[in-house]
Amino acid sequence: MTAEQVAATLLAYLRASGAERASALVDEGTVDVDADGSAAFERHGSPIAEPVDPGGGEPCELDVEVRPLPPFHVDEGAGEVSAPLGALEHLADGVRALARAFGGRSVALVEFPTDDGTPFALSAREGEGLVVVIGGDSYEMDGAWPV
Repeated sequence: MTAEQVAATLLAYLRASGAERASALVDEGTVDVDADGSAAFERHGSPIAEPVDPGGGEPCELDVEVRPLPPFHVDEGAGEVSAPLGALEHLADGVRALARAFGGRSVALVEFPTDDGTPFALSAREGEGLVVVIGGDSYEMDGAWPV
């Protein structure tokens, strides 16, 4: 999969979900995409990120519904996220679908908006539990989370 196709897939997810930023660690390197459409690709072993055009690739089909959700409320001190019923499951499904679409040992990381600007992200790798990032802390969840 090309960096352009990875970037196109991440941008399509950002636009559909209302997320702020997404990254993918793939075989060739790391692709970072912001909601404004700017994207960069850093090859493994290179200290320089190159601009990449998300319009230069066709987004992968994720085979999951992706829709925007209101900003989440997070409590960094308690390590808690408050959201409407089913909202976290929806985000988890989408981030897992990204990791699955990129294949292999790829990792997908997506940053979502919060009501107070506290960083909140989910990260997934196919076959592993999600990692939840709240502020400066990360929490490894088991493979069945959230259920």
